[in-house]
Amino acid sequence: MPQYDFGTPPQSTTELFAQLCHRFDKSAPTLGDVARFAGPRTYALILLIFALPEALPLPVAGLSTILAIPLILVSVLMLLFGPEPRLPVWLSERRVPLRLLKMGSTRIGQALNRLERVSRPRWPGLIGQTRVIGAVCLVLAVVIALPIPFGNMLPALCILGIAVGMLQRDGALVAGSMTAGGLVVTGLSTVIALAGEAVLAVVREVLV
Repeated sequence: MPQYDFGTPPQSTTELFAQLCHRFDKSAPTLGDVARFAGPRTYALILLIFALPEALPLPVAGLSTILAIPLILVSVLMLLFGPEPRLPVWLSERRVPLRLLKMGSTRIGQALNRLERVSRPRWPGLIGQTRVIGAVCLVLAVVIALPIPFGNMLPALCILGIAVGMLQRDGALVAGSMTAGGLVVTGLSTVIALAGEAVLAVVREVLV
């Protein structure tokens, strides 16, 4: 099981991401490369990489479903295996698009510096609840994959908050992001249900 030292401040998320981008600035890394770079923080860093384009948002319109696939897969691994990162061979050989890293590297500092200033290691018990976190991320990732107009940004922001909380060892940020995720899913479900009822009402009016 990965061990987290809550006695010393963690390396900031922006520094970690910048180091990743610098190391792989010429060729696209595989997810296995990311895992070897991140060690026990593999899951959190992969969630960050693939949630960023949807959360900021970066100019990758139309790729919500494609970007949601690795989010779903990593969430399932978290749910199944807990805190120790495990990537199947077929998944570890998949490459992270280099343009994804480059786009993220130009925007991540602006987006996260303020958040990092108020984040600190706290609530360590929640950081170790990887299966619970994975279950929440799985639901949010499925919502991102659905063809809901403008429905991908809020759940992606929640996953981004969870990833940053894990990287910063900030259980309070993880808890807040998971709570926000629950509200987002509930809100979107309500909107979809109301829209469905409205469409059915129109159809009945037309047919009657």
